[in-house]
Amino acid sequence: MSKTEKKIGKNVSRREFLNTLGVATAGLVFTPLIKSRNVLAYSQGVTDPYLTQVAITQTDNYNQVSIKERVQHLFDSLGGISDTVGSGDKVAIKINLTGGSGSAFSQKLQGTSITESMWTHPEVVRAVGELIIDCGVKPEDIYLVEALWDDASYNNFGYLAVQEDLGIQMIDLNKPDPYDSFMDKEVGENSFFYSSFTMNRILDEIDVYVSIPKMKQHYDAGVTHSLKNQVGIVPKSYYELPYDHSRRAKLHDDGGDMMTHLPRSICDLNLTRPVHLAVIDGIKNAEGGEGTWNPTFQIAEYDVLLAGKDPVATDSVASYLMGNDPEAEKIQLPDGVRQCDNYLELLHQKGMGTNQMAEIEITGDGAGLVTSIESQYADNIPEHYKLFQNYPNPFNPSTTIPFYVPREEYVTMKLYNVQGRQIETLFRGKVAAGSHEIPLRAKNLSSGIYIYRIQAGKFSDTKKLMIRK
Repeated sequence: MSKTEKKIGKNVSRREFLNTLGVATAGLVFTPLIKSRNVLAYSQGVTDPYLTQVAITQTDNYNQVSIKERVQHLFDSLGGISDTVGSGDKVAIKINLTGGSGSAFSQKLQGTSITESMWTHPEVVRAVGELIIDCGVKPEDIYLVEALWDDASYNNFGYLAVQEDLGIQMIDLNKPDPYDSFMDKEVGENSFFYSSFTMNRILDEIDVYVSIPKMKQHYDAGVTHSLKNQVGIVPKSYYELPYDHSRRAKLHDDGGDMMTHLPRSICDLNLTRPVHLAVIDGIKNAEGGEGTWNPTFQIAEYDVLLAGKDPVATDSVASYLMGNDPEAEKIQLPDGVRQCDNYLELLHQKGMGTNQMAEIEITGDGAGLVTSIESQYADNIPEHYKLFQNYPNPFNPSTTIPFYVPREEYVTMKLYNVQGRQIETLFRGKVAAGSHEIPLRAKNLSSGIYIYRIQAGKFSDTKKLMIRK
């Protein structure tokens, strides 16, 4: 039985309750935006029942008044959020500030703010926070949560101001504060790899968990919306590897195949700390990767906001808008060559939500957008040999060199300094046709520019990389 049904009795449905009392009584003010619906019929008939709703609205700016109106319209299009959050609840709002404040000065942002390309925009956070307060939640019971790369990313880009304006709290998930220690939270019987995760205890004490990511593609996981945002709920220091302190490397591969391991790590995190409400910021966003360190990263403007109470469905619609197939077993990665296991499908198999587009009712004034987007990455596998730029680049202490061969080949990869002297052989051996990656660790190499060269049959190519210590 839902929270609302418990509050209003068994004989009155949530929809009847909202129709009787009105959206304003549920904590939202009516907004004069047209509510339209769009039917997604892939393999099922249009009369088949839906399992969930995902709302889409259109806007091209982050004006404070406009953003609240649009988020309000999303929630109204979902029938309100009073069945999800209400008086007496403790609520965590997970934002995404990947890469820290250093990324804000990258030339790849082309002069745009990092909040308009890589990070959850603070005005979207403000709007969601205000509407949750309108539902009866006390400000002191709302927590902004994120594992911060640095304090500057939070303090200097508008998030601290939103926190202070709303009177809510902030918890850095990289630290145990305000508790004495972290906790080990069990994943449950449905897990893939992990039996538990080390987490801040607030993630176990809250009643409602909201994920507000930026709408982006991910270089190694395909897409990064509300579910991939979960990688940031565990303290970074606990999930690093000795040779890679730049990320939570244990979640990415831990000695295995990243194309298999990372998607299942994402699933285990979501099984441990499920998302109750997803709000995706796709007004100004990015394609080609999650951050400026990705070689294919570029800024984009999709002019949309999405929301849903099924995060798998919400992320699936966002992924579809960005040109990926959310129902596929594999999801195409932004380099156009590699594929990884689709964590949306894996979570669907675990019963965490639906990625089947015919089971999702699209609502809101942006519903018509869904049928107008075609896949950007389908059938983009190269026909010929290809050596790709390493990522991240510059790097310290480790990076990855991708390449593609159309047939089985004996491959040699070597590293040279800029004077042409061979430093080491990175790989030598026979590989199957397809995409491959070679890891490179800086070890005792000094800062500077190096050259890596591939030889595969008669094919050879070179590219430069940079170590920055």
